[in-house]
Order: sequence, then structure tokens, then C-alpha cells
Amino acid sequence: MMVRIFLIASMISAAFGPVSGLWAIEDKSSAQVVYLEDKTDEIKDAVANPGLDQAEVHAMAQRLFEQVPEESTTRMPPIALRGWQRPDLRTEDTVDGMVHRVGNTLAGSKAPPQDALIDAYRYGEAMRKNGLVTYDDGKKLGPGQLGAYFYTEDAALGISLNEGMRQVQSWLGDEFASATTVHEIAHARDHHQGQLNPVQVRKGEKLAFQTEYWWLKVIDPAGEKIAWARAMLGKFAEGGPKIPRFAVDYLEHLAKIRFYGDKGDFEGLVRELGYQDKSSNPFHAHHDDDGHGH
Repeated sequence: MMVRIFLIASMISAAFGPVSGLWAIEDKSSAQVVYLEDKTDEIKDAVANPGLDQAEVHAMAQRLFEQVPEESTTRMPPIALRGWQRPDLRTEDTVDGMVHRVGNTLAGSKAPPQDALIDAYRYGEAMRKNGLVTYDDGKKLGPGQLGAYFYTEDAALGISLNEGMRQVQSWLGDEFASATTVHEIAHARDHHQGQLNPVQVRKGEKLAFQTEYWWLKVIDPAGEKIAWARAMLGKFAEGGPKIPRFAVDYLEHLAKIRFYGDKGDFEGLVRELGYQDKSSNPFHAHHDDDGHGH
């Protein structure tokens, strides 16, 4: 029986990032494989061509299977992401482990990381050494918050990470989990540099998400690791997700950051996630501590 070949084309590039290889089912029909690989290359070139509009690229993708006979099946065969980078699923199972991963990765990066990303790590490492980066005790974070940076006008109080991050570490490794840590230590960096205040919430989040995006680009330049994890472990895994719901949602969150970050649209990302500025400064009105996170 002939099995249909599936691949990631422009219509789902928004979800998976740049198309850098064939996502295919094992098939012995070499002529059709060659045909589809040629057509895939054409689509990849079209996606990268700023002169083509979205409708033209979509039309090319829809014509992709025009020479492949239609065949129905009740079960989709196992997917193989051939040649794609896979995420590093190792973990130290600690908060320190996430900060360690950031430092070790930046030190060994082949391409020079963004200075702002390096600065964020330095603030995070200092906070870690002072015991200011911890899992949440269940009293600080609101529903759905992955983490938060707590501070006064003049000092950092600490970073709390959702207890669910332990699941993310266990199933997806410190490499992915540390993205949230990077986000929160970016807030610490911006606080110390005078770019964070409790009124301009959207501005602060845009800066932190941009730094988180730079981290994702360091560990996963083409977005292949996120795509592999979503296809093999998460939302698109055969037979349903292989990891806990919290980790599935976390992967979708990272994919969203990649999607908006690749477009340079951090304003759109912050709007999509529902962040709003505040009407008054809580430090001046009530002298309460405040925290920012996502």
C-alpha cells in the first residue's frame, strides 16, 4: 500500500518556524520522494522570497501533492523528522540547573550571543548565588503564571518559578525550561538598568520576551527542536501528547514566542498574551511590593 508523504510547508510555517528539511513518512517510492523533495525546495525558496505574497506561496503548497495518487488510510504511520535537530532533554532537576544551562550554553555558543542576553544571565547568576531564584511556594504566582520577578523600587526581592516548571524540566530538559528563567532574569536586568517600572507593563514584557527569543535562537536556531518536540511529544504527537498538559502548553507558548519573534513583532506577542499597562504606580500609592512575570 502506498502511504502518503506529508511535509511541513508554508501553511504551517508559522507554527513550526522555518522549513529546513523534509518531514516525511518512510516510503519506498523513490520517484515520488524525489518529486516531493524538489517541490519542497521550491516552496522553501518561495517562503524566503519577499517578492511573493502569501497567496502565491499557499497556492504552491496546495499543488504539492498533485502528482501523488490519493490514498486513504485509517491510521497515519509514524512520523520521522529526518535530519532535524532534537532538543536536549537532560536536566539537573533544580532551579540552579536552569541558570547553569544558560551560562554553559552562552559560554560555548559558536555565534556571539546578544549582549543584552549575556547581561541578563549575569544578573540571574548573581541572584541565584544569593538564593533569590526559587520555585514558587504556592503563594506568589497567579493562575497561569510561569514565573515572576518581584522587586521594590530600589531592590530585587527574587524570582519565583511555577512548580509546573519541574514537569517541564523532567520531560523537556533544562534547555527549554530555562527560557522562562531567562525571561525573568531579563526583568532583573531591566530593573537595574532603569528600564522596568510597574506602570509600563507592556514595555517591560516586550524587552523580556525579546531576550527570551534570543535565547531560543541560541539553543534552536531554525526552530527544529521545538518542532520535533511538538511533533513527537506534544500537541501533534501520534496518538496524542506523550507529556503532561503543563509541558504541552509550555511548548505551545515557546512556539508562539518563536512565531512573533521571527517577525520582530513583540508588540503583537504582548497583545496576544493579554498584558496591560497599569493606571498608577503601586509603589507610590500603597508602597506594596510588585512583581512582573508571564
